[in-house]
Amino acid sequence: MNQKNADNQEKGQTSETINGSQAPASSEFADASKPQPGRLQRFFRKLLIWLVVLALAFLAGIVTYHYLRYKPLSEAIVDTERLNIEVQAANKKIAALEGEKKALQGEAETATAHLKLLQVLVDVNNARMALFLDDVEAAKAALVNTQDRLKNLIPIITEFDANLAESMPQRLNLIITGLERDTETVKIDLELFTKDLLEIEAALFGD
Repeated sequence: MNQKNADNQEKGQTSETINGSQAPASSEFADASKPQPGRLQRFFRKLLIWLVVLALAFLAGIVTYHYLRYKPLSEAIVDTERLNIEVQAANKKIAALEGEKKALQGEAETATAHLKLLQVLVDVNNARMALFLDDVEAAKAALVNTQDRLKNLIPIITEFDANLAESMPQRLNLIITGLERDTETVKIDLELFTKDLLEIEAALFGD
């Protein structure tokens, strides 16, 4: 009985030994049966890796260019466009102010011319009043500066009536020189002269 058990144990050990020795051989055979990568495959694998690296580097370059070059440039363009808009608005304001300035200058020139015409009217009326009082010297004094004032008004009077602008200085000269000879004729001439001045005022400065 013991002998039989011993034989069985030896058989078991022998089969285990055989199985154990066969297992590594099977593993080695399986590894040997797997296809090993060739040089061409390794080359393409490395090439693919390098292509990925280059693509990432290119992408990083694009991102860097965008933030370091393109983005500041685009911001500068936006700032320039905004400044252009502001400059255009400022130019419009300047043009409007220049228009207002010209209008005010025109109004000032008109007011100055009107004032000069009124001064001539005052001189003529003062001379008429002096002659009404038979004061020839006062009439002469009233017309001392009238010729110069009328001379400054000739361009404006020409706009109303060129012939009148040419004749009025001559008529005023006759009035002044006639004060010594014929005051009655001078009174009539001063009245007509006043009438012409009032017509000029109404035409050029009337509302």
